[in-house]
Amino acid sequence: MGRSRHVITDSTNNKCRYYALHIKVNQAHKRKFDSKGVEIEPNFSETQKVNTGYLMSSYKTEAKGKTDKLQTSEVEAIVNKPALLELTAKHRPANCLTFWVEEKEMDKIELENEDVIRIKTQGDGPFLFSVAKLDLQSHTVGNYAGGEEVGATWTDKVFAAKDRDSPQQSTSQEGMGADEDEWDD
Repeated sequence: MGRSRHVITDSTNNKCRYYALHIKVNQAHKRKFDSKGVEIEPNFSETQKVNTGYLMSSYKTEAKGKTDKLQTSEVEAIVNKPALLELTAKHRPANCLTFWVEEKEMDKIELENEDVIRIKTQGDGPFLFSVAKLDLQSHTVGNYAGGEEVGATWTDKVFAAKDRDSPQQSTSQEGMGADEDEWDD
């Protein structure tokens, strides 16, 4: 992965700052949406495991249908836009595709050139909706860009809810412990 920074000025002299991420695509899937515009999970595999035993103790493999996996050439045809390619041609390493993300989104994530990332695009184009850095040793997603709620961990959400729901601590000693009349001998 490589990156380059670009400032694009529109006809009204508004400047937008972008990072162009030059990424070697290992695996890609076509995103699908229903009639209301809600994303439907793509078919990642041609088969699926179906539980057959009591308490999910055994399973069998069934055909699921055609996978939504895309070849790199198909991804290239979808995301490459001639006007943007002119800007990044000299910066782009061989066998990489260029994806664009706003500079302010990149402030939320720390990426190195060797990092493995998972991205989602905004529709059929080169602009990114979200970027997630993968930790290959623990097989988890560790660092996100694309909105505050995207990268919040489950633990962070629990502690935030606990802080929000807990009653305020009183500073007086009244009511602490058992009252005298509660002691039975």
